[in-house]
Amino acid sequence: MSADRAAVPTGARTWLDPDWRAGALAWADRELAARGLTRVGPAEQPHVRPWSTAIRLPTDLGPAWFKASGPGPAHEGLLLRVLAERGLPCVLLPMTVHPQLPWLLFMDGGPTMRATRPDGTGDHEIAAWERILAEYAGLQRSVEAPEAIAAMLAAGTPDGRPARLAPELERLVADDVIWGRLLPAEREAGLAARERLAHVVPEVRAAADRLAAAGVASSIQHDDLHGGNILVGPDGDRIFDWGDAVVAHPFGTLTTTFNSIAHHTGRSLDDPIFGRLLDVYTEAWTDILQRDELVELARLASILGCIGKALAWERSLGGLEPDEMDGHGDAVAGWLLEFADRFSTPFLPDDPTRPPS
Repeated sequence: MSADRAAVPTGARTWLDPDWRAGALAWADRELAARGLTRVGPAEQPHVRPWSTAIRLPTDLGPAWFKASGPGPAHEGLLLRVLAERGLPCVLLPMTVHPQLPWLLFMDGGPTMRATRPDGTGDHEIAAWERILAEYAGLQRSVEAPEAIAAMLAAGTPDGRPARLAPELERLVADDVIWGRLLPAEREAGLAARERLAHVVPEVRAAADRLAAAGVASSIQHDDLHGGNILVGPDGDRIFDWGDAVVAHPFGTLTTTFNSIAHHTGRSLDDPIFGRLLDVYTEAWTDILQRDELVELARLASILGCIGKALAWERSLGGLEPDEMDGHGDAVAGWLLEFADRFSTPFLPDDPTRPPS
């Protein structure tokens, strides 16, 4: 895909426009036919989000899926090409990627982890999370070499490495637009958080520097790894929906993953189960650091990851009018509110993750 991101259309009005949809389906049908598949029924569009849409295409060899993205996730297709070149087993790869547009075509990969229970509570399967986090950690380690990093960045994958976090935080704190999107009930807390964050940028920079210097290399970071984005089945686990992925500290993954598990299982983040999952996940880096050091780095990365989540939402909402954001307009500042709450918690005088004063 070589299109300028600024020119990529987005939003539900685009995804539901009959002319746009007809063009998208015509491309998908041609690509299916070129691979010996024939669509055998009407297309269904169950996923319409401000930043992307997915259309289910029944074929004579099983369901296929067409996906279109707005400018924020537009790098997904080229990133998946990079991952495909490295033969990574736990990534759902597309049949094809449009050469100019952020359009992808997949064969159906089976049920999501969340859907493995009839009531949609597959996220409760902690043993499955242990298996998946170990696989995902192995994936991250396999693409940490400088040449892999360069290839992913060249594919348009956003650069979310630690050195960028403090400057980006400073920019977001100064952005009146994102703070103006907070709901009325959030604005008092937003004002206090914004004022506090404006004064802690040097501490954030020191914390990010510590994260970068600790010895764990940057890698691909999915940034939306939850039970709805993992497929499980007889062919093994496969991760999909890489539109939020960044090149970043790998442990930033835990911001979304642990928040999601906590939300779907009703657990608090201090539940012992997260210590168990953290040990499983960080096992892949025990050749570099001791386990206690990895645990502290993971805690630091998961807090700094709130900045990365704010940036992911900023990208996802790019190009949209406020009335097209479908209730997500406050998400950028909302993640900064969470960061303001969480950043102060772990940096106690006897905490080895405390940045130097």
